Amino acid sequence: MTPKTIAPELKNLFQPRSIAIVGASQDELKSGGMFISRLLKDGYKGTIYPINRKESEIMSLKSYASVLDVPGEIDLAVISIPAQGVPQITAECAKKGVRFAVVHSVGFSELGAEGKELERQLLEAARQGGTRIVGPNCMGIISPRASVNTILPYTKLPIEPGGIAFVGQSGWASQNMTHLGSERGLSFSGIISIGNQSDLTIEDFLEYFGNDPETKVIAFYIEGLKQAGRFLKLAEEISPRKPIIVWKGGSSELGAKVAASHTGSLAGNYALFEAASRQKGITSAQSLEELIDLAVAFSCPYLPTGNEIGLLVEAGGGAVAISDACAKAGLNISPLPQDVQQKLREFLKDKIPPYTGPKNPVDLVWAPLNEAAFIYATCLEIMAQAVDSCLTICYDIIKDEWFLSRLESIRDQNKKPIIVIPGNSIDQRQDMELATRRGIPTYAMPENAVRALAAMTRRAEYLRNLGRD
Repeated sequence: MTPKTIAPELKNLFQPRSIAIVGASQDELKSGGMFISRLLKDGYKGTIYPINRKESEIMSLKSYASVLDVPGEIDLAVISIPAQGVPQITAECAKKGVRFAVVHSVGFSELGAEGKELERQLLEAARQGGTRIVGPNCMGIISPRASVNTILPYTKLPIEPGGIAFVGQSGWASQNMTHLGSERGLSFSGIISIGNQSDLTIEDFLEYFGNDPETKVIAFYIEGLKQAGRFLKLAEEISPRKPIIVWKGGSSELGAKVAASHTGSLAGNYALFEAASRQKGITSAQSLEELIDLAVAFSCPYLPTGNEIGLLVEAGGGAVAISDACAKAGLNISPLPQDVQQKLREFLKDKIPPYTGPKNPVDLVWAPLNEAAFIYATCLEIMAQAVDSCLTICYDIIKDEWFLSRLESIRDQNKKPIIVIPGNSIDQRQDMELATRRGIPTYAMPENAVRALAAMTRRAEYLRNLGRD
């Protein structure tokens, strides 16, 4: 069957008022136990219905032999049982009127003809009552606003609701986007691992998050599209309003073969997808690391107004690395106007040791620790007037609340991004997270920062060409 081309209302998937755990267990080391335990520990406010034919009570909750025995309505069923039993359970969900079912179970179209038939039976059973399917062969969802986490149920996530949405055709990608993204300072409106996308597809979630007022950036890991034309049409409509970032797997012949055995996906022509994506305003990533870097970049409320960079550093080697990266990316580090240089010269007089001058890059050599935050902030304030974005390498001061507030103010006054690279990222991980959460993108390495800034610049150009600058 062909999936529906009209996106369903997915609110009850991400904000379920009740959840049935099919395959519920007392054992927290089993998935059916982890799901219930996580919901309870995270303070899920809806009703939880454990489904287990052998238990009358699980974790102090009344257990039911079947979803058909549950007295109330069920918004979401989470199914974690062997694949052969899933079609029957799905039929019961359909009869009960369950709105959505996340099928964690594996053993479907990713395994060949027999699995495809089982997946067909699953979908046919679900459609008898209008139950919509996420998966099978997936990890499910994380909805911070609803305190629902089926992707990493074995750990408490220190994530707050935010504006980044992630849709991943891989549990691994979804798990790492959650962990690594949170560590970098990203906050999520929703994360979904969709697996085989037998029913609900990537396109459905693009449309949902595109219309969701809480979502500001949409990121994807994609192996194959079921409705490529619809995806590109939606991207064309949504990308002028929200950045869309796509890491497309299967760029090599071997990768495409692995994608077919992983989620039963046909990877398609990678070069054609890349070309079409650029036309529709999609930003491409080549790895999970870059996908996260780009999500961090687009968490900044402003895009560059052009490709002129103001570079302020306290590390000569870092300035060389950034200059090389900018040259490759088509970004300019041009001498600052004479009046701006003069302002810098007057401000820095007697504040720092002898330095190479205020042309650009501006290398402070060494800023006294007791004045470093003030010196950096004031220099950036002066430079921001003459460039399209600012990039700085600084030591220790990212943790300074006054400094971060000052950067926010300079950014907002000039409506230009300020990007920070800590001089020692190992010791400043937590500081990097704090800066990113405040819309000041931070990166451990110069090359990552420049790649992200180049993507921001390309998006700004795309919007200008649409007349939306």
